[in-house]
Amino acid sequence: MRPSFKTISSLVPLLILSACGTLPMKESSITPSPISAPLSTRADADYNFILGELYGHEGNSDQAIEHFENVLALDETSPTVHLRLSAEYQKTNKMTKAIFHAEKAVAKDPQNIEAHLFLGGLYSAEKLYDQAIAQYKAVLLLEPKNEEALVYIGSLYADQKDSKKAVQYFKSLLKNPEYKTPHVAYYYLGLVRMEIEGKKHQLDAENAFRKALELKPDFEDAAISLANLYLHQNNRNRALSLCLEFQKQNHFNHNVAELLAQIYIENEEPDKAYEQFEFIANNSEPSLETQMKMALILIEQKRLHQAGSKLKDIVTKFPASDSARFYLAAIYEETGDAENAVREYMQVPPASAHFSDAIVHAAHLLKGLGKLNQALNITANGLKSKADQPQVYTMYASLLDAKSDYLGAERVLEEGLTKFSHNVGLLFQHALMLDRLGKKDGMIAQMKKVLEIEPNHVQSMSYLAFTLAELNQHLAEAEKLARRALELEPADGYVLDTLGWVLFKQKKFSESIEVLEKAYGYQSSASIIAEHLADAYSMQSMNEKAKIMYDKAAGLTNDETRASQIRSKLHKLVF
Repeated sequence: MRPSFKTISSLVPLLILSACGTLPMKESSITPSPISAPLSTRADADYNFILGELYGHEGNSDQAIEHFENVLALDETSPTVHLRLSAEYQKTNKMTKAIFHAEKAVAKDPQNIEAHLFLGGLYSAEKLYDQAIAQYKAVLLLEPKNEEALVYIGSLYADQKDSKKAVQYFKSLLKNPEYKTPHVAYYYLGLVRMEIEGKKHQLDAENAFRKALELKPDFEDAAISLANLYLHQNNRNRALSLCLEFQKQNHFNHNVAELLAQIYIENEEPDKAYEQFEFIANNSEPSLETQMKMALILIEQKRLHQAGSKLKDIVTKFPASDSARFYLAAIYEETGDAENAVREYMQVPPASAHFSDAIVHAAHLLKGLGKLNQALNITANGLKSKADQPQVYTMYASLLDAKSDYLGAERVLEEGLTKFSHNVGLLFQHALMLDRLGKKDGMIAQMKKVLEIEPNHVQSMSYLAFTLAELNQHLAEAEKLARRALELEPADGYVLDTLGWVLFKQKKFSESIEVLEKAYGYQSSASIIAEHLADAYSMQSMNEKAKIMYDKAAGLTNDETRASQIRSKLHKLVF
């Protein structure tokens, strides 16, 4: 993380470095109208100005603008009113109008340093660097020792990557014996040097930051920038030591504590990171972001009860926090409280980045609760809202599959593929559905497409190999696919079963038995694997072993038709 040029606490808000600060409210009223103006006009102007100031302080920029515009309608000569209008337009991000009125203020009062600084800030926010520099140079002509203008100009050169000119301006500050805040110049020198590659510049940056801290030990920005410099150099220990020492000397600093927590997280020390977040919470009103980070650490540490309590508090204080609600639902799901999990998932709004996942999780839980129709409804409605993501299509298709609506599932998957044509999950599930519908050629084509996109997709390799074996086609290719899948997943019982079955179809019965026995060892509860092993035993006249396996295979399936088919094989054994 590299720091950017930003506002520092020891200066008036740096308009060029942030999105322009709010113009300070002045005690003086508007410039008096000419004595010849009617008294009622002056009174109306003053009245509207006062209302504009009040609304501005309340944060109601629209009303403030309306009243300041009323003032200008009565008296357009006041630079102060133009400046206040500029500030209010800037607050509402109407930068063209903000600049227009700031330019008017400067034109009407060229000696107004505040107006020049504010206009320079607006130009800077819009990256009109030459115009901004011109305003700051105008300030220097009026007040050659104006420290703000010098800092702004140097910062602008730095923003434009003109490090030579930036350094020149900051050094000029340090040479000025009347400059009252040299720590600021050293800080900006550090920032400029930090952006330049090369060991010497990085060392110069470090020295500049250290000098800034020497002159002002509680200079937060310098401490954070120096720590970030160390982090950029992969020297996490020095960054950690610096932050800890700064906290020790200054008791508490919110931003330094945040950086410390981040370093501890990167060091995989979540307990220490959590301590820093607690430190923040105990010394200031903890933000939503801080509380969420604490909850996520608790989740990572499997302290689900504590994480759930914290997330409940967050949802109470910040009901619009969709992330907090989503993770609270995930904790309910993890702890087996499906009803509450569904309730929280269903409150995640469509505009949330978590919405699609919330729909999928809720539908999965409802399916498990036996509420298949409700699961289908929320998934269908989710697709009509903003849950237009691949995982929602696959979930919807799987729910239709569970209702044996294979054609409906196929349509949903095809709709998803029109939008996400290269999504492996959709392609794979579409291939399965084609197989359900007896469209073997289509299924094989889709499985091959999956493997074109993701060559190491084990499920596709295994499924395709098994299908080719069942069809007694391209058995050499099937064996190659099965062996490749096994290289990737050597302990997967179903992948072993596929290879064993391919070998069986090639009449390599001894080798088949060896592989299928391993498969059964990994997946002894799978009826199909037990049946395949029994078939292999049977082909080698190992009838006693075959009988045992057929019995197990029949007992492991809940499908009576299939169990009957397995027993028919058992009856054909000759002893």
